[in-house]
Amino acid sequence: MAADRGGVLDRLFGEGLVFLDRHTEGPPGGRRLPYLIESNSVASDFLGAVDPAGAFAEALARPAARLLSDRADRHVLLTVAGAFLDDLAQVVAATAPDAPVRADVASLRRGADGTWTSVIADGTPLVTSRFAVLATGGQEDTALTARRHGIPPSRVLPSGELLAGRLTYVVRRLRAGDQVAILGGSHSAFAAAALLLDRLGDQAPRHGIHIVHRTLVLGHPRPWGMDRPAAAPAMAWEVCQETGVVNRFQGLRGVARELCLKALSGSEDRLVLHDVTHAPPGILSRADLVVHATGYRTRQVPLYDVDGRPVALSRSGGAVDVDDECRVTGADGAVVPGLFGLGLGYARQDPYGRRRVGVNVFHGTDADHVVRAVSSVCPA
Repeated sequence: MAADRGGVLDRLFGEGLVFLDRHTEGPPGGRRLPYLIESNSVASDFLGAVDPAGAFAEALARPAARLLSDRADRHVLLTVAGAFLDDLAQVVAATAPDAPVRADVASLRRGADGTWTSVIADGTPLVTSRFAVLATGGQEDTALTARRHGIPPSRVLPSGELLAGRLTYVVRRLRAGDQVAILGGSHSAFAAAALLLDRLGDQAPRHGIHIVHRTLVLGHPRPWGMDRPAAAPAMAWEVCQETGVVNRFQGLRGVARELCLKALSGSEDRLVLHDVTHAPPGILSRADLVVHATGYRTRQVPLYDVDGRPVALSRSGGAVDVDDECRVTGADGAVVPGLFGLGLGYARQDPYGRRRVGVNVFHGTDADHVVRAVSSVCPA
């Protein structure tokens, strides 16, 4: 699919079209509409960690990067960001043509000498190295949500289904008069609601969608007092020490922020917000469908020690814990030697205890930690 993206991206904004992934539904009549969500980071964040004079600079010359550069201070469709990351992956792979790329690693095993060996599904060793970096991402645990709230698993959908544009089933249920509850107050929760409302338009039933949240937090580009919307209730605010951005790693931005403010001001009656502590009893169990948008759990590859025993890792909030240097920590709280974690599912925490989730963080500060640690032991 990456091969044909350039032509689509060249037309993306000029013709007012939005590129739909091959797994994304198209609307009736064939006209392409903006079903895919915007990033909650501005476009320049995706480019920040690529050195224009470095080994991966070729990625900056491709159409996706040019679009990101042109819209540096704006939110962009994740389709564009994804196309850029595909380009970057191709360029990175081209710098090491003999390295196994896209191998299906089934487990990592620790050797007696402290090295890590990746193993494929049939038990065949793939690569042995002194260091390993886990960057396996995260996944939504809808089964856990169903158990916690006593909801049949068949009625719980991951937010990722909607965010990928697969909306037909939920839209059909809403048109039939069913109620949909979205569990969570995250960017994903409001973005999923915005997609459904955009798709339904005037056909969206009044109070058809309910968002059940624990907290609502808005992101701000500068200290709150300068730009706090009148409709916003009292909310905690945390200033990022590095950027000055308020609620950098948890606040709603872009379309999600706009929808939240409309609902708070009463100008969007198709959507109802409920603080979970004051929500009507049984609102989740009574909903015809529940969309899970409460975060991600680490998608972890199995780890084994030199004796073949599983290596237990420390977790909090469903994610594997790493220290300030991105080193993975074991269940005993000690660093697991030679093992790093990077990306969603292994995000470091900021001084407020928030997971530092962002491509510019993963490709920037976090990657620097890993490279420095490896370089200090294995100098060029």
